Amino acid sequence: MESRNLLPQNTRLMANLLSFSGGALDVFCHMYYHSLVATQTGNILLLVADWRSSSMYHNMLRCFSILFFSLGFLFGMWFKDHRKNAYWRVYGLLPLCVMTAILPFLTPNALLELPIIAFSAGVMMKTFTGSQIENHPFVIFMTSGNYRRMLTALYYVIQGSEDQKEYRRQAVNYGFVVGSFVVGAVVSALLMRFIYIKSIWLITLSLLTIMVYYSSEVKRLGLKKTNL
Repeated sequence: MESRNLLPQNTRLMANLLSFSGGALDVFCHMYYHSLVATQTGNILLLVADWRSSSMYHNMLRCFSILFFSLGFLFGMWFKDHRKNAYWRVYGLLPLCVMTAILPFLTPNALLELPIIAFSAGVMMKTFTGSQIENHPFVIFMTSGNYRRMLTALYYVIQGSEDQKEYRRQAVNYGFVVGSFVVGAVVSALLMRFIYIKSIWLITLSLLTIMVYYSSEVKRLGLKKTNL
């Protein structure tokens, strides 16, 4: 399926950039704040498993992350219900893009920074809920479902099931999003060792690329009023 037949948010480039951002964001927040923002089930597991060994401060950060991500997701639902044109998806990325851009210049205050990042991640999550890579649904942050779909498609390819072309394409597409998530996580972890907090600009750059690409495609294809 060629990109020109797809809506901008459903192309392989968008899927890879979104997954890359999710992997990079969670690794940065785990290494810097000892908390996750994209994978909230991971936060719940960390809270339960490390409740006695972790400091109360880190447990509080995880609770704040869960709370503000949830609030951001709910706000994203309201925002989506009141969308006016196709550019609402760009606006849904702006809070996280701005926060990641200015974070290295702020006086460190995790109890303020992490809730804002988590809230912004919740808005982004809702903005791209229902995302597809070509015509295959995927999740932008939590990649376990994408990994499961990749393995399922690979199984049917190996088994020699009917419609091999479709199963191969599924395997490739889900392989791309899983690989992008892993690459984002690895690159973020490596950059943390060299430039520390400024490694968050990797996420800023990824989000800016998404916004520029999406906006240019909406304008080029004349989708402002129809791609809601």
